[in-house]
Amino acid sequence: MRRGFAFLLVVLLLVGFSVMSFSFDKAVSTNKMRIFFIVKASESEFWQIVLDGAKKAAKHFGVELIAQSPTSESDVAKQVAILETAISMKPDAIVIAPTVADALVPGIEKAMNEGIPVIIIDSAANTDNYVSFLASDNYAIGQQSADALAQAMIKKFGKAEGKVAGITFMSGVGSLEARKSGFIDRIKEKYPGIKLIDFRDAQGKQGNTIGIVQDLLTAHPDLKGIYANNQYTGDEMVRALDMMGKKGLAAVAVDAGPQEVWGLGNGYLDAILIQRPWVMGYSGVAYAVMARNFVPVAKRIDTGIMVVTPEMLKSGAADEGLKPIEFHKDW
Repeated sequence: MRRGFAFLLVVLLLVGFSVMSFSFDKAVSTNKMRIFFIVKASESEFWQIVLDGAKKAAKHFGVELIAQSPTSESDVAKQVAILETAISMKPDAIVIAPTVADALVPGIEKAMNEGIPVIIIDSAANTDNYVSFLASDNYAIGQQSADALAQAMIKKFGKAEGKVAGITFMSGVGSLEARKSGFIDRIKEKYPGIKLIDFRDAQGKQGNTIGIVQDLLTAHPDLKGIYANNQYTGDEMVRALDMMGKKGLAAVAVDAGPQEVWGLGNGYLDAILIQRPWVMGYSGVAYAVMARNFVPVAKRIDTGIMVVTPEMLKSGAADEGLKPIEFHKDW
């Protein structure tokens, strides 16, 4: 099953669209449709994968895709401005990954009130005024991260006990806050022997995580485990551990950045939890097409996650998740 879930998605969406959209007087032909696609940052490999999926969907459906984003996730004001520009251009639909839960709400609600369907992907916004929200269950990512860290501690130390720490890239980001909450709650509920000593904030700045890891290991030489909840923090956690020659620590990260994958294969990480960003991007455009043509769609769609171990990396079992652009290149 080379094309797996994504192939099935295309078939279902195309069939559903062809059957249902023509029953609406206001339906718009896809070759006249413009969809504005706004992600969090252009510098991130994760968002480049999302965009690749979106572009492939735009090609399949024959729609015009206008993709814009800030350079950095920390530039929330820029994302707000991009959304305002998008609304002024009156596209047929908008797909957006809100960097923070509150700042994008006025724009999202304005678009919906002006008749522009909004599909939210990846991170929630503090409003119910949108068509569909497509994302991994970020709270579940946090829970499964705690489970993976505990299992790594058992494998390395014989039991899930001792001090651990977590790192988030930027406070206030909906997806990261959910992962943090899921991680903390799972530790409290399931692992009484694990003591979470700190959950540090990299304040949205690349480079900060390296210093955070070094500080944590210096202040707590008996630290047993560490968790990074996105690509930026995960990549830099691996760099810091490599710089310090620290392989004995139980370490888990979210996403599949180049340093994270390298760290998984070279003994610095015990697991990475990956989303399906390509599917998220493709589905975002597909659902925007359906929403614009009044096809009923679910309010919440879970795009799934995968826990990848070093063994899966070696066997190729995780290629669909780790190499999505290559995996879908023949579409």
